[in-house]
Amino acid sequence: MSIVATRVRMGDALSAARRRVPAVAGVTAVAAVAGGLGLAAAGLGPWSLAGAAVILLIGLAAVDLALIPVLAMPATLATMRAGGVLSFADLVLAAASVAALIKLRGRGGVALQPLIWAGLAYLVVILPTLILNRFSANYIEWAHELFLVIGSLVVGFVIAREGRAKAAFGLYGLACSAIGVAAGVIALQSFASTGAFQAVYLGDLHKNTIGGMLAAALVIAYARPRWLDWPGWFSNLVLLCSGIGVAASQSRQGMVGALVGVFIVSLRSPAIGRWARRAIWAAGVPIVFLVWQQVSSQLASGNQFNSAYQRLAWYAQSIDVWHSSPIFGVGLRWWYTSIFGVSFQPPNAELEVLTCVGVVGLLGFFAMFAGSSWVLLRIDPMYGTVGAAVVLARFTQAQFDLYWVAGQASLLWIVAGACIGAMVRDAAERPELALAAPAPAPLPSRANPSRPNPPRPNRGALR
Repeated sequence: MSIVATRVRMGDALSAARRRVPAVAGVTAVAAVAGGLGLAAAGLGPWSLAGAAVILLIGLAAVDLALIPVLAMPATLATMRAGGVLSFADLVLAAASVAALIKLRGRGGVALQPLIWAGLAYLVVILPTLILNRFSANYIEWAHELFLVIGSLVVGFVIAREGRAKAAFGLYGLACSAIGVAAGVIALQSFASTGAFQAVYLGDLHKNTIGGMLAAALVIAYARPRWLDWPGWFSNLVLLCSGIGVAASQSRQGMVGALVGVFIVSLRSPAIGRWARRAIWAAGVPIVFLVWQQVSSQLASGNQFNSAYQRLAWYAQSIDVWHSSPIFGVGLRWWYTSIFGVSFQPPNAELEVLTCVGVVGLLGFFAMFAGSSWVLLRIDPMYGTVGAAVVLARFTQAQFDLYWVAGQASLLWIVAGACIGAMVRDAAERPELALAAPAPAPLPSRANPSRPNPPRPNRGALR
């Protein structure tokens, strides 16, 4: 018996060792890759980060393909360039779009079609500019915008339909909270050393990028839809830290965008009480006054180099560029060329679209936003409110800043797609609502009109 027991124990030990082999091999591989990337970072810089991102995406795909779309949402904050005109946010979004298309497989995807058609309305009507203006940046940017709109919608839809919304939105909220705290600390340090609050820049994150991204996080945390399943303390944390970050960045467009988003949520969300709604509206008054005062002060100063005067100069130059081709525009990303002797991206959504794709493209741009907002406002407010608020907040920000930029131009469509995905997931998880619906009255039979046909089973519901 002792020999048999010994053999059994040896067999169990070998089995346990075999089970540990994959884990040990995985840890060893990760350590080796991390060490190699650390050494490569000294000489290769951004290329090492790109290699790390590729390895991370491959690892996530091996575990679960749906995890790659989850990564796309916090990756919208990675605005640093990966080489050429693309950022790390663009690369992750491209990989996430491919993974989301594979995971889509038509399950509830029909509900996303109205938003897809709204995005395609813009992308189709700007095709003439690809024919009339033949330069590489024009073609690259059209493909870029295809991913920023359609790819982002599919990514957001798959995130929520696969039950990953809490993780994706949570990672984004945590990242924005960290940025907000860092911006607040830097603002306090600046005040302590200079006696005045100054706009905050964090590496590659411009103050308007900080304001725009954190404004979206603030609106999401304030709306706190039930399908997101955020605990109250976490939502309040993101709300507080994002608010600090927006204020510290001194991004006027971020403040106004956040105010518009919160205003929409307060109007449509039944969870917002009357006194809370009035408090939000009252808090908006000093924000509007502050923004108006700052702009008026800059215009009255006579300083031709401040941001207000610089924008006026860019507006005038944008009109001149648009006049050269008012119907179809001069091409996407025309400022990457030397055709007009000026190189700036117009800091206004309408002027940016007008110069690039003309009046025809601007009509498609309005159709994209109007159609998407109408769809989101028509569905159940529990799902559509946060999407409409983020979309319209971003549209408001773009009246005073750039629109087609990496990260910020995709986040709003990820959120919009997630709203539809969450609605589809909840409907699929509660089929009893369809079964409980009253059946239609049976029709009379042809043989005896006074006698109805026997009811037939609802085979579709039974499936």
